[in-house]
Amino acid sequence: MNSLSPVLIDLNIGDQLTSVSCGHIVVELLKFLAYQRLQIPYTYQWLKQVVNKKKMCEDKKDTFQSERHFRIASNALDNLDFMIKSLLKEIDGPSIPEEVCIALGGTPVTCKEVYRLLLPNMCHKPQCHSPCIASDQKIQRSVFKTLVTSDLLSEVFFNTLPPTNLYVFIKKRNASSQDLVCTDSFVFVNGYKLPRNSKVIVLDLRTQSQENFSCCKDFQIFNDVINKNLVNLKISDNDSDLTKEDYSEIESTNMVSWYQSSYVMKGFKDCTVSGSSVTNKWLEL
Repeated sequence: MNSLSPVLIDLNIGDQLTSVSCGHIVVELLKFLAYQRLQIPYTYQWLKQVVNKKKMCEDKKDTFQSERHFRIASNALDNLDFMIKSLLKEIDGPSIPEEVCIALGGTPVTCKEVYRLLLPNMCHKPQCHSPCIASDQKIQRSVFKTLVTSDLLSEVFFNTLPPTNLYVFIKKRNASSQDLVCTDSFVFVNGYKLPRNSKVIVLDLRTQSQENFSCCKDFQIFNDVINKNLVNLKISDNDSDLTKEDYSEIESTNMVSWYQSSYVMKGFKDCTVSGSSVTNKWLEL
């Protein structure tokens, strides 16, 4: 498997998303990938719990190993939280990004794995009460059920990935001033050619149908922003639609711009002393 043969997974969400639930799915996927690909040795919730508990007791003396691991873990958590906040802000902004890209590797041009999240071109308003909209909980159950039962994704996860750097990119249309991004969180990049041996996994959250969005009164549809060539991608390496889009590059053009998060999360391993994680001691402080 290489960058010329991406793994494509249709998450089958349809038109059930609001901008808020779309943002929640993206950040949950980010947390999920960080843990599943061993960039953080604990789930996001556990990492946050142990780091916060340790911060409350910073005045208490601890071993050099424990303090060093705390600095590493808290820095990783801080950068991951910055990424989460900036992604939520962009997705809930005037114009939703077309794509969120999560890259794992020493640098973007030497990345080992790339997860490309194709986002809907539009979402329901948060205050919309359409019966088409599903709850966050229901959508997340559906999404993660698809992920954990995907044989193709299991193939990718079968090979472990050592701790490395985690980068986040967003792709936006150059159609209007509504596509501006927060320059404090993202910086413009011309783009990168992904390594030929990089694994590319495409997670598709898009829908072909736009009919149900009429239920949102005064919903603004910008025809120059809407991608008129939406494609429902299947869970297949050999789907004929693969030739219609190129996932081997992250490249800014006259039509689209890519932005890279100002924050980079450095992956890390657990620190154990006498067969036990030092984080267990933090919870006892």
